[in-house]
Amino acid sequence: MDILKLIKKRCTTRIYLNKKIPHKIINKIIEAGVWGPSIHGFQPWKFIIVQNRKIINRFSKTILSKTQITETYANTLMTITARTIKNAGTIIAIYNSRNFTNFAHQFKKRNYTKISELSEVEAISAAIQNMLLTAETLRVGSCWTIVPLFYEQEINRILDTKDRLLAIVTLGFPAEKGRRTKRKPNNIVTKYIA
Repeated sequence: MDILKLIKKRCTTRIYLNKKIPHKIINKIIEAGVWGPSIHGFQPWKFIIVQNRKIINRFSKTILSKTQITETYANTLMTITARTIKNAGTIIAIYNSRNFTNFAHQFKKRNYTKISELSEVEAISAAIQNMLLTAETLRVGSCWTIVPLFYEQEINRILDTKDRLLAIVTLGFPAEKGRRTKRKPNNIVTKYIA
């Protein structure tokens, strides 16, 4: 498939079939992430794959437990995310190991730390994009969500890690066809300087 067609075809999936994704497929998706662009080869990503139903339900309950203390719009996002997580057969918690930031910290310049942290986020975001596109080619639906970042401490306790949570990607075989949202025309988001 032409890469641009694939990018345009891929859309978020929030409702999944009750069918387990084989480890072979999950491993291909992770491999695509690992081959994403990296900062000087530091590869700051760490993936925790969860297929344990009890843990997935705990994630969902953790998010739902906070919906009463936030405003309406945030409640809606949290409720949708909690449902998506609960419905997924596989969750990938994506972490920043901060290995490049720790390396840059030795130079004792604050600016280096800030730039290195941003570089790690950019590399991990590119890894996630690779994973989503690979999932699409394998007929696996996906949803990249950041709502769980509000509950990083709780999720880290559940997963027994101290790394920096950057995203959660839900995976599953789609129960329905998603819709791609419209995009702004190129001329609105692009400026050429010749």
